[in-house]
Amino acid sequence: PPGPDNLFVNYLSRIHREEDFQFILKGVARLLSNPLVQTYLPNSAKKIQFHQELLVLFWKLCDFNKKFLFFVLKSSDVLDILVPILYFLNDARADQSRVGLMHIGVFILLLLSGERNFGVRLNKPYSVRVPMDIPVFTGTHADLLIIVFHKIITSGHQRLQPLFDCLLTIVVNVSPYLKSLSMVAANKLLHLLEAFSTTWFLFSAVQNHHLVFFLLEVFNNIIQYQFDGNSNLVYAVIRKRNVFHQLANLPTDSQSIQKGLQRKKKSPEPISRTNSQDGVSMEGSRPAAPAEPGTLKTSLVATPG
Repeated sequence: PPGPDNLFVNYLSRIHREEDFQFILKGVARLLSNPLVQTYLPNSAKKIQFHQELLVLFWKLCDFNKKFLFFVLKSSDVLDILVPILYFLNDARADQSRVGLMHIGVFILLLLSGERNFGVRLNKPYSVRVPMDIPVFTGTHADLLIIVFHKIITSGHQRLQPLFDCLLTIVVNVSPYLKSLSMVAANKLLHLLEAFSTTWFLFSAVQNHHLVFFLLEVFNNIIQYQFDGNSNLVYAVIRKRNVFHQLANLPTDSQSIQKGLQRKKKSPEPISRTNSQDGVSMEGSRPAAPAEPGTLKTSLVATPG
């Protein structure tokens, strides 16, 4: 026989007052931002350690209560959720024991990116300088999103490769609304295309061509819908036009494919960071650390159900 109903979930799904939603969203955003707080006095701010559980709670809130999800998406506070998630994703990218955190963070962003309002909100200038191990840039939250995703793809560990589809899907979802990408973010997108469109990468796995499709869709969306403000991206595309020419003339005969795959054996790194123009990282940032020896390697393979 089925077990008793979960009354907490039942009542959670019935919350509907805007002030309650505001209270929840503000509280979650404040707690998520807690580890990012910078103070001059050491140990003057108590740092919480339960951000992963908090993200799962936020995911479940959005899952069980669609009214809350719509409230989050129409609220300007959604960026207060985005920035901490990007911080945690960037921080955990080299640590295999935190692959579950990576999954839940990406799934939340994927959920949010399906709504137009999220893409529009990303055009807000990024002024809060959270110390992240990423290049210094001046731009919007969209730039931050792209730069962090580029960092995850180019310098994360192997077990994050299944997330590449999700990361690029998020960028595709928001791309029609991005009014002005910075030169740094534009170069990152072109670098990803350059890396993913190499012969050996394209032919080394059946699904790898999807990543190129996603990136081409991003470029198409931005050029089609937001051409006027995206001179940086257009310039970057023109500057790297040879990448598109090579893609258009991709060899498909078996001999060329074999030759391309031979190169793979000589270069063990899946994606090179050469030419990615990383530059100087933000002040106060520290590089993402791998897991400590003996750490339990957890995995969150499927979407949380």
